[in-house]
Amino acid sequence: MKINNNYIASFLLFAEILVGQAVKAQEKTDETLKQLVRSAIEYAPKIKEQQQMVNIGDYRTKVQESALKPQIQSEIGVTRIDPVAKANFGTTSLQFQPNMNYNANIGANYVLYDWGKQNINIEKSKLETELSKTGVEGLKNIYAYQVANLYYGIIYTQKAIEVQKEQLKLVEDNGKIIGDRLKQGDALDYDQVTIQVRYKNAETRLTDLQSQLERQYIYLSSLIGKDAHGVIPNNADFNLGLVALSTEEAFNQAQNSNFDLKTLKDRDLIAEREVKIAKMGSAPYIAANASLGLRNGYLPRINGEIPPISDDFKFGSTVGVKLTIPVYSGNRTAHQTEIARLNREMLKYSAEVTNQNLKRDLDAAQNDYNTAKSKLELSERNVFQAQYALKLANARFKNGVITNVEIEASQTALRETQLTQLQYQYQMSIAQLELNRLTGIKFW
Repeated sequence: MKINNNYIASFLLFAEILVGQAVKAQEKTDETLKQLVRSAIEYAPKIKEQQQMVNIGDYRTKVQESALKPQIQSEIGVTRIDPVAKANFGTTSLQFQPNMNYNANIGANYVLYDWGKQNINIEKSKLETELSKTGVEGLKNIYAYQVANLYYGIIYTQKAIEVQKEQLKLVEDNGKIIGDRLKQGDALDYDQVTIQVRYKNAETRLTDLQSQLERQYIYLSSLIGKDAHGVIPNNADFNLGLVALSTEEAFNQAQNSNFDLKTLKDRDLIAEREVKIAKMGSAPYIAANASLGLRNGYLPRINGEIPPISDDFKFGSTVGVKLTIPVYSGNRTAHQTEIARLNREMLKYSAEVTNQNLKRDLDAAQNDYNTAKSKLELSERNVFQAQYALKLANARFKNGVITNVEIEASQTALRETQLTQLQYQYQMSIAQLELNRLTGIKFW
């Protein structure tokens, strides 16, 4: 009645794998995660779509800037007028305007001064482009942490599969021992049936874990745009490689790096310009205009006779400056100013709500991290105790003091403590990811 002496060695070896990894392996793990994030950002169609908004914003700014330059246009036209006023002097008729009027000119308009209204419009356009850029960076941040969550989910599932495989091997080896003992008359058919049921249950759990792993790889592949199978090494660790900040430190840092707050700050700057623009709705502006062109009708028609073209068509020019002063628009400017002011006031409340939610989520993530860390420390002791208990059970079993059922219970207890330890490591990583996401930390 011998039990496989490799049981303890297998569990101890696997426990060492769970506890930590070599420095070089960790560096490779970190670089793998960063490369996956870069691949996802490079591939993401949504980010490319948002980038087009940045490009459009640049051109919108150029359109606004063009208003500071002279606007030049040319015209060519012909106009028929009937009837045309005539003056009769006896038998002579005098027509000062021809029926057919031809005109070709080039003109220019230029706003000399508008009290800075157009410059504010340009500032607003640039701020809108910055808002689009913040949106692009925010999307990159979202994709990065989606990849990281999948990455650590895959690590957890891979390790859980290895634990389950070890359990399956133990059940299989126990089945062989029970089979040998059954032949010798030292075991019952019940023992053999029981071990077969345990084996099927272990197989089912392994199948579920493998299905879960495949689903995670499918999601990861969709993010990076290529097959993700095999890109994450089996010895990858949970450590994100970032310093865990306290809630207060994270909250203070998030004021400058959290993308929700950044977006609200950008929108507030835009709203500030909108208030200024609305207030200047009644501001006057000074514009200059000039034109140079060729037209007919310089000589009057006497008795309907058309003068020679060389005498009738002349080049002419006009130059002028005008001051436009809005007088009344039904209080439109006042209403638009109030709308802009209320919109900015609403953004202030939005920032308060976002900060309130941010503080709550940071506290929750910090609590999850601390709880998982405490449980992990306890689980490490539990794993050690379960390993020691299995060692004692093995010795007692060889001496015939306990039955196969009891040693199986020790083996199962060790597997469960190892899986629990994995879960706490995974929960710590996810909590730390959430803290860093809320803070706005860029890890890739």
